[in-house]
Amino acid sequence: MKTLDDTQLAAFDVEFVDDRLWPLVAARIDSDFPAGDFRFLDVGGGAGRFADQLLERYPRASGTVLDSSERLLASNRPHDRKTLVNDSVERLAELFAPGQFDLICFNWLLHHLVFSSWSGSQRAMVDALEAARGLLSDRGRISLFENMYDGLLIDGLPGLLIFTLTSSRLLRPLLRGMGANTAGVGVCFQSHRQWERLLARAGCAIGHYSNDVTWTLPWHWRVLLHMGYVRVGHFWCHRD
Repeated sequence: MKTLDDTQLAAFDVEFVDDRLWPLVAARIDSDFPAGDFRFLDVGGGAGRFADQLLERYPRASGTVLDSSERLLASNRPHDRKTLVNDSVERLAELFAPGQFDLICFNWLLHHLVFSSWSGSQRAMVDALEAARGLLSDRGRISLFENMYDGLLIDGLPGLLIFTLTSSRLLRPLLRGMGANTAGVGVCFQSHRQWERLLARAGCAIGHYSNDVTWTLPWHWRVLLHMGYVRVGHFWCHRD
């Protein structure tokens, strides 16, 4: 699997589940875990800001933050109900026991599981979801925040175009100069329908889905990358 360097990782040392998006996941937690007593795993949780939000809101919860970056994990605030694990998402099934978690969170992580091919990257996403599914308790849920890139006419084409461009080492200087932080490594965005299919392949049933606001994009990006309806989506899933 390709990985981002420290300079690229620095751009992700922020919390994307902000005041606008937090209610999407909090509503689902409040509904399915009304007592607030759950064990969670934040996959690719970095500096732990999302985990800290969960621990603050739910004092009966306990959590684990998994990340491959020592640099990001070192930024975590100590907490007696939070455990840090420095390892890769590829080893999920080896690191934890079946049924260990009630809630497993993927916040904009899966599109970074990039291999040399588009299909190989999609397979990595399915593998990660399948591994997470095996770690869920009987009441377990998977929370997935991702960007939805629906094509103007051809579904999924924007993600494939972006993957092809950002995976190119030849184009890395140009794309980095244009603001593509993942240039030279790649990023594997999916459309809404593609995420639905990947979740189904992993044996994850969608219990609830929420859309954030549609993004306003420059017309030339829409035309060049075949972008239609682009926004953040939140999937709340259970074992199929």
